[in-house]
Amino acid sequence: MIPPILDLDAFADVPFPVATVKELRAGQRLSISAMGRQLLVLWNGGKPRVYLDSCAHLGLPLSLGSLEGSVVRCRYHGWAFATDTGEVAAQPTLRKPRPCRLERWGALVAGGLVFAWMGDPEAEEEIRCKLPPDVAENFVLHRVKFQCPFYLALFNAVDYAHFAEHRFYSSVYAIYRRLRRDAHLPGQPFHWTVVEEADNVVHIRLEEARRDLRLYATCADFEDEGGVNRFQTFVTPQGPHETLYWECYEARSSNPLTRLVANTVFRSVVVHLLDTEDRDWTSIASSNFVRGENIHLSETDLPLGTHLRKFVLPRC
Repeated sequence: MIPPILDLDAFADVPFPVATVKELRAGQRLSISAMGRQLLVLWNGGKPRVYLDSCAHLGLPLSLGSLEGSVVRCRYHGWAFATDTGEVAAQPTLRKPRPCRLERWGALVAGGLVFAWMGDPEAEEEIRCKLPPDVAENFVLHRVKFQCPFYLALFNAVDYAHFAEHRFYSSVYAIYRRLRRDAHLPGQPFHWTVVEEADNVVHIRLEEARRDLRLYATCADFEDEGGVNRFQTFVTPQGPHETLYWECYEARSSNPLTRLVANTVFRSVVVHLLDTEDRDWTSIASSNFVRGENIHLSETDLPLGTHLRKFVLPRC
């Protein structure tokens, strides 16, 4: 197997999360790393905008400047740009104004998250189709940085086989399995089946555990059949070998006690796993995986193989 060499510019029409709605509304602006660039994310009165975090004058990050109503002003020489369009609004060091603008990326709100993409900022309808139709809104969120390509980080969310190898997880899962009457044990052979495939999504089912997975380019939507748990995992490629992993957990129950217990388990168990073995194993294995030496995918790795085939390899 020869894994792909990522050129992130080839993923210009792929959306990725840059902020939660709550944190961007509260902070009004954020500077984040994505696609090998530093981006400035602006709330812009509820119509988020994303620009390269670079003044069109001499390139100082605008995140070092000030947000003044409907303009963002550079701290270096005071040049200002409209938050809505990126057009220059003031050039105090010039006798005669010169036209220029910030480099704008696309942005949209879905559920409780703000997404961006590199391509045409006006292509919102097309880009929205590349996300789950019901992005979670009332979720518990944990973010962690993985030192690996984004497809490996995304696979971590649905790599059901590796759960059994986590420290202390087997005993925790044994309790959960009795409550759920799950017929499958992590770490044992199991079968994925591709149920349906469309342009922007693949629906896969884990037969033994009766779990449904919908894979998008930068999202894995994973839920139990008739159960409480729903995980929506998003990934933000920060570089070819660096990924910000977003685990959004939604307890699907109207019972407040059930929701409290489920959210507590997420914060105490899942977050611990993400911050330890999940992060470490995926990152350490990545360097060997991307070289493609002595790598053999098994049938339990169907989601990774499917994601590579459908969303990654055609762009490499």
